[in-house]
Amino acid sequence: MDRAVCIHGHFYQPSRENPWLGEVEVQRSAAPHHDWNERVTTECYAPNTAARILDADGMIEETVNTYSRISFTAAPTILAWLARHRPAVYGAIIEADRESRERYANHGSAIACCYNHIIMPLATRRDKQAQVAWGVRDFVSRFDREPEGMWLPETAVDLESLDIMAGAGIRFTVLAPHQAGMVRPIGSDVWTDVSGGRAETRMPYLCRLPSGRSITIFFYDGGIARDVAFGDLLSDGRRFAGRLLGAFSRNPDRPELVHIATDGETYGHHREFGEMALAYCLKTIEARHEARLTVYGEYLAAHPPTHEVTVREGTSWSCIHGLERWRGECGCNCGTHPEWSQAWRGPLREAVIMVRDALAPRAAEALALLVRDPAEARDDAVALALGRWSDEAAAAFFARHALRALSPHEQRRVLTLLEMERQTMLMQTSCGWFFDDITEPGSVQVMRHAGRAMDLARQALDLDLEPGFIGILRRAPTNDPGYATGAAVYEAEVRPRAFDLVRLGAGAALYTLFDIEHPATAPGMYAFRGAWRYRSNVGGCRRILGTVRVRSRATGEETLLDAAAFFSGMDRIVFGVRESGGEEALRPVWVGLMGPDPAGTISGTFDRVYTASDLSDEERWAIARRTAPGLGQAICTVYRDAAALIRAIEDLGIPLPGAAAHLLAHAKTTRLLAMLNDGCPDPDRFFALAEEMRARNLAPDLAALGEAASRRITLSLRAAEDRPEDPAPFEDIVRVFGCANVFGLSFTLWESQNIFIGLRGCYADMEQRAARGDGGAERWAGAFRRAAACLGVRVA
Repeated sequence: MDRAVCIHGHFYQPSRENPWLGEVEVQRSAAPHHDWNERVTTECYAPNTAARILDADGMIEETVNTYSRISFTAAPTILAWLARHRPAVYGAIIEADRESRERYANHGSAIACCYNHIIMPLATRRDKQAQVAWGVRDFVSRFDREPEGMWLPETAVDLESLDIMAGAGIRFTVLAPHQAGMVRPIGSDVWTDVSGGRAETRMPYLCRLPSGRSITIFFYDGGIARDVAFGDLLSDGRRFAGRLLGAFSRNPDRPELVHIATDGETYGHHREFGEMALAYCLKTIEARHEARLTVYGEYLAAHPPTHEVTVREGTSWSCIHGLERWRGECGCNCGTHPEWSQAWRGPLREAVIMVRDALAPRAAEALALLVRDPAEARDDAVALALGRWSDEAAAAFFARHALRALSPHEQRRVLTLLEMERQTMLMQTSCGWFFDDITEPGSVQVMRHAGRAMDLARQALDLDLEPGFIGILRRAPTNDPGYATGAAVYEAEVRPRAFDLVRLGAGAALYTLFDIEHPATAPGMYAFRGAWRYRSNVGGCRRILGTVRVRSRATGEETLLDAAAFFSGMDRIVFGVRESGGEEALRPVWVGLMGPDPAGTISGTFDRVYTASDLSDEERWAIARRTAPGLGQAICTVYRDAAALIRAIEDLGIPLPGAAAHLLAHAKTTRLLAMLNDGCPDPDRFFALAEEMRARNLAPDLAALGEAASRRITLSLRAAEDRPEDPAPFEDIVRVFGCANVFGLSFTLWESQNIFIGLRGCYADMEQRAARGDGGAERWAGAFRRAAACLGVRVA
């Protein structure tokens, strides 16, 4: 009989975007990465698109896109971020689903997810409907097919949510084994109690719903899943496969599915090299022929349920108390601070519910005056986000839903109300209550979404809920002695991150001063149109002056401003804005900016003025990265001025002062970097300089050298792609490795190895040509083999 294995990865990250910007700002805790999305992508999402399988010698034998072989959750919030910031990774995930359909009888490996991961049993029916509708629409827009399955956030389950999912065409979901209540064969009147995790997990079950609909439920193997997520099963891919294959019963007379579900981030982020163990596990299962790999949709089509089940409503996979982790002090925590109190969870939930319940009826009432059906319009509003709030997306939306021809003001009102509704859903994201304190990023994020929803309510409904919200948060104790209550967290971490159009316009001047695109542009929520008529960058000072039109594409609100910025160092930044006064009003301002007191000119001319202390972390990060190269140039300038003195000190045998030694080491490192950037055309010069630094006990910047070498190797491989018969790029790689190994540098080779593996198909042809006496092909094949050895990749 049919025996199959399915591994499900719940790949998910919450919304981390600043709700006023639509973009993720720098997160210090994710260093050295910009933010946690970037970090988890580097450690997990990207590696799983090309997971390494090594041979006995530790060489890369092949790579596997694990997404094409496992089942995985396609969570909208992280996929939207990947599409903007890591399009290659995003594309590989989408392509993996297409490949899986070929492998699994036209059933894809991706399943949908409730839109922004709210705890569905704690939501209103109205929000449940939107979460499912938005999750399905997001999935279809990305994978170009209807989803068969949908993941319930934290597997938190209730019958109403299952019924709404079934009504949307969802055929199955996945739950933990302890969430099963009673089972019976279909057609039987006798129920068997399987609570406490006693359900047979190797078969699907039919769950009958109050409306008369039904949905299939797969209960995963809890023991194996626990050992993958929290044990050491990922230390050995072969053992992982053996554990799965050993979980089948001894009864060969019925089809069986052994399947597990864990956080997808287990494979690489939570467990380093977990993606490699997963890839080897998949390969081992395929090679042993004891069972086949499958995904839920394929297995369900071949083996419909023979039994039905009742679910234990109000349960989840990550709280043994049911749903209390997301509303009370149940004791569930992340393990880092088990002694901390979770008494903050109740007030935070109460505050969010207050905002939700206050806004929902008022929004529906206001929308009813402008759209045909407020509920349908709300469920369809995801089209605006998927269209990146473009004018075309808005026009199409109004064509579908407007009660009549709406004025521009009325259109702005509709957009504002719908954006308010979106924020009220985002403020219910499960991560707000999952972790150990209200000061942690997940909780701060839901408060930010609540803050944005209340901000929009003031605009659209003339309703101010913030005093009441803060009042409730005063009852939320914190575990961080730096904050008295949740209200203090809100004041410190939410309010300073609120950006109105005026502040965005001021930021536009600052970013343009450094030729940086405003981060609010990328997600499409805002459009900036600047006319920067005056600009200067001389004497280490930067100045800019002009006009900027800022438009919120999410709400239709816009303004035209005069804006100016001045920079003469990270602690000497002044920028400001005012209502636009026309070209003539700018000329005297520029005269002042070019005078002896540009900062005073801005302070005395503009209505809203900001200084270095007002910069957001994102603004500081962007400016620091753009100006950091100037630090190296400044050091080189100092060295040139001091070079003669340093040579004299050395010639006289006087020990170099520490500062002089650092200057000399920087100068030598700069020369080494230049050689690496050029591909080390003269290795002897590199070796000589390296030996000189060793002899003089000068410490090179190993991190910078490693980055330069890695970057050059990638550039050489891209050149090899463009020039498929030229051996020079491979020879460059060998030289760079040879030079870099003098210092034992650490390389970042993931992208380079992927490119090289893609070139292996050329090797056999070159070998054949070399065997026929083609000297050029012989040189190419030899260089290719040497580069392969350096990169740790098996040639064939």
